[in-house]
Amino acid sequence: MLVGNEVRPGLMKAMDGVETLNARYQDRCVQLSHEMPDETAEASARTLIRTVPVVYGILLGVVLSNMLVGIAMGSALTVALDMRMGKHSFFLPLLGPALSPLCPLMDGIAHGLAWLLKAVGLPAPSFLVNMRCRLPRR
Repeated sequence: MLVGNEVRPGLMKAMDGVETLNARYQDRCVQLSHEMPDETAEASARTLIRTVPVVYGILLGVVLSNMLVGIAMGSALTVALDMRMGKHSFFLPLLGPALSPLCPLMDGIAHGLAWLLKAVGLPAPSFLVNMRCRLPRR
């Protein structure tokens, strides 16, 4: 019993021609994703991290019919994500000195919540037990 291209040997020759046309077409197209330097990719990712939460905040404000709340929530998330960028952060030099006294309070709240969960008999998440609040260095 003959299967596939053994029944129609001319079919394989036609498919070879299609692959050759596709290869020629791919050679003429610019592959932008492969040409972007690492620094440019990192800078564009930082820009996305700073702008997308604000856009989502505006959309949330539209849904809630309260633009002020939406923009405030989007801006707060943008600042929090920006401060995690370390030396590339805009807000860390401005807000770092003001937020550093709150770190012991955040540790206490996290450890207290972990203790309370264990006392009730629920498993405490490891991130609460191991939380050590520290701001990234610039």
